[in-house]
Amino acid sequence: MSDAIPLSNLKIGTKAIVAKLETKDEGIIRHLMAMGVIQGVDISLESKFPSYVVSVGKSRAALDKETASIIYVTQD
Repeated sequence: MSDAIPLSNLKIGTKAIVAKLETKDEGIIRHLMAMGVIQGVDISLESKFPSYVVSVGKSRAALDKETASIIYVTQD
């Protein structure tokens, strides 16, 4: 497995695995966990504009750049 990078650095259409959430803000962590964004889950980036759209499991979510930047992922 490669080093973790921010989700915002992925190319569109890329699949990855959530490695960690790089924030101390419990509100953001709870919000992401409610969307299913937790360590070890598969995630894919569908678009970057006008917002970051990700697929997590059978769900899709839109994130702002700041939030996408705290989600660190790894690729095989």
